[in-house]
Amino acid sequence: MNFDNHEVRLEHINTRMEQHGDDEVLALDLKICFDLANRSLDQLSPTLRRSLYDPDDTGDMLDPDSTPRLRNPQLGTLRWPGRYAPVLFVFHDGDGEDDDLRFTDAKLDRITFEAKDGGTCSYTTRIQVYPEDSSVTARIVDLLHRPDTRGTLEASDEALNGNSNGDGDE
Repeated sequence: MNFDNHEVRLEHINTRMEQHGDDEVLALDLKICFDLANRSLDQLSPTLRRSLYDPDDTGDMLDPDSTPRLRNPQLGTLRWPGRYAPVLFVFHDGDGEDDDLRFTDAKLDRITFEAKDGGTCSYTTRIQVYPEDSSVTARIVDLLHRPDTRGTLEASDEALNGNSNGDGDE
């Protein structure tokens, strides 16, 4: 599910305090939605995409691994268990990297996706971040429901392969 400078939608923000040792730290739970090609399912499980999609009847000479035909559209939205940490999550907010909101210790969980005919998957996830201060929090709030928001998500191979922190039971 890694993506770089991709269109995302910030749908909801939940604020809460976490205890980190003796310190209380502000944590934000961000509900993020995005569409990716069905190849992104391969990062969750190497057999997942082939269990949901079939190749096109005509065969794609340019991409023989193309699987655009959804097998069972009746499945609707599917839930993928697990928690992945740490992940890098970036909101690209401006013209340069200095304007970006970078979270290197984010957590990714509550993954749901809807497989669509044609080879697109619509994802909804929770990404937990820890803003440095109130100005960063305000900038995140400003992104809520903004249509032109772009983001980057990089989950380490270790996190994606099940060696992540947490057990996904939240």
